Amino acid sequence: MLSRRQLILGLGSGFAASSVAFDPVYAQTVPDGRRRSPFPSWGRRPPAPPARYEAVPDNRPGFEWLEGRWVWTARQGRWVWVPGRWVRSRRVRLPGAG
Repeated sequence: MLSRRQLILGLGSGFAASSVAFDPVYAQTVPDGRRRSPFPSWGRRPPAPPARYEAVPDNRPGFEWLEGRWVWTARQGRWVWVPGRWVRSRRVRLPGAG
């Protein structure tokens, strides 16, 4: 069985070797001098579409309406609308209130 020190040294040397092998890919530059990411889709997402109008339903006791919003899905590479929903209200306990 490996000791903790051997495990840490083994993982550290493996990480160093992988970062050395990976660094030349990251060091490529584009014509304007900026570095080019090896992951072209990271950091390049289009702006979110405008918010959709949702009619707010009548109030429900003990619940609050959470408005819908756009959410970026990295797996699909697009914006997805998450509709509004009811969420339970949080009780706020004030200090000194029994």
